[in-house]
Amino acid sequence: MPPDNPSLRLLHAHTLATDPSRFWVATRPGGVAGRGGAGGIGGASRRGAGSAERVVGFGSAVVRGGVWFLSMLFVRPGQQTSGIGRELLRRILPDVGASVALATVTDAAQPISNGLYASLGIVPRMPMFNFVGRPSRPEALVQLPHGIEATPFDEGHAGSPLAAAIAALDLETAGFAHPEDHAFVRRQGRSGFAYRTAGGDLAGYGYTAEAGRIGPIAVQDESLHAAVVAHLLTVVTPRGASAIWLPGGAGPTTEMLVRSGLRIDGFPVLLCWSRPFADFSRYLPISPGLL
Repeated sequence: MPPDNPSLRLLHAHTLATDPSRFWVATRPGGVAGRGGAGGIGGASRRGAGSAERVVGFGSAVVRGGVWFLSMLFVRPGQQTSGIGRELLRRILPDVGASVALATVTDAAQPISNGLYASLGIVPRMPMFNFVGRPSRPEALVQLPHGIEATPFDEGHAGSPLAAAIAALDLETAGFAHPEDHAFVRRQGRSGFAYRTAGGDLAGYGYTAEAGRIGPIAVQDESLHAAVVAHLLTVVTPRGASAIWLPGGAGPTTEMLVRSGLRIDGFPVLLCWSRPFADFSRYLPISPGLL
């Protein structure tokens, strides 16, 4: 990863702001690079490291409705296998007996991490593919059905009937409403579009941006999913390539993107959960780090 990643810093700031009690770091005194044992856990805090400390690991999770989502858990390579990651995870997991679904997105090439999460019931269930590029064969894109109209919306919709309809659709498709995350993607520069029927009912919504990132997306009927993705690919022309993290449950959309000329970049990540909570044929997450 690049030394400085503005999007990643924004994500850290967002999860810290919305769920501060679930953002922990592990530190050691500056210059200490040994593997260490339990003593390395003593530096875990919710605040961050002082000038004389070196961050050797961190974990961040969010709770949205009845879903606990592990956003990130990283430990420096030289500090791994010493129990730091497991201790960080222990501190950000929900209380034992809490009635929530546990979920995360993991790297397919991390068997140790995937085994750790699976031991907690957070089992890999579905791939998620990173599609990048621009449609070189636009004739393969699915058009919006007759009677479905797309209209832009912005932060001014907060507290409106549209906001209530979006929250209800999120609850139905993703398993939780998350207006704070909608505000986050708008701050990132993503533009929202509402898809309405001829009668004015909300059939779906989606976000796109000049930076190229697309999502989140939710639709009432999975048959509309591909058409919404196609519209978001074309309604705003990005400065470079488009990029969309697509769950494997959206089969028709996957076929459309491949046929239209986008390519799968790198290996898939894995959607993991302890119990079903979302319909990923109708819901597309914000990113692997935030549902």
